[in-house]
Amino acid sequence: MKTATAVILMMVFASLAIASDLPKEADRLDYEGDSLTPIIIAGELTAATPTWLRWRPASYEELGLNCDLVMTSSYTTQPHYDAYCFNVSDSTPVEFVVDSADFDTVIYIYCDPFDAMNPTVNGVFMDDDDGDGLQSAIFPADGVTLTPGNDYWLIICSYSSTVGTYTIETGDNIGLCGTVATEDSD
Repeated sequence: MKTATAVILMMVFASLAIASDLPKEADRLDYEGDSLTPIIIAGELTAATPTWLRWRPASYEELGLNCDLVMTSSYTTQPHYDAYCFNVSDSTPVEFVVDSADFDTVIYIYCDPFDAMNPTVNGVFMDDDDGDGLQSAIFPADGVTLTPGNDYWLIICSYSSTVGTYTIETGDNIGLCGTVATEDSD
C-alpha cells in the first residue's frame, strides 16, 4: 500500500511540474515494488496546458504495435493535452480507463519518443468514446500488447478545446517510466 501511495503522489507532483513545460516532457523516475497494482492518474487540463494538433487513424480499431499507426486525418481543434511516460511489466494487453472527466476525452498511446509537434509519428493506438459516455478507454480486448523494457506515452486530451479534471485507472501491468521490479519466479 505504501508503494501505491508513493507512486500516486509521484504522479501528481510530476503532472504538476509537467504542466508548465513546452513541449511537454515527463520526468523518468525509477521505482520498485513487490507487486504491481493499478495506478490512478489524477490530472487537470488548464488553459496553461500545452496544445497540439491531434490526428486520428482512418479507423478507430487500427493498431500500430510496431509504432506505425497510420494517422490520416487531422482535427481542426488544437486541444490541451497531458503526457505520461509509462512501461509495462509483461506483454499482456494494456488497460487505461478514464474513470471521470469534466470534458469529452480522447486518449492515445505512442512509442517513445512522443513529439507533439509531429503527432503522426510513433502512434500505437487511439480511443475516443469506448468508456462510459464520452470517456475514453483502452481495454484488453483491444489487443494493445506492448514490449516490456520499452517506454511508451499515454496522451490524454479533450475532443475539442475544453479543459477540466480527469482520472485514469491503469491495468496492473503498467508502471511509471523507470525500472519495474517484478516478483522473482524462483
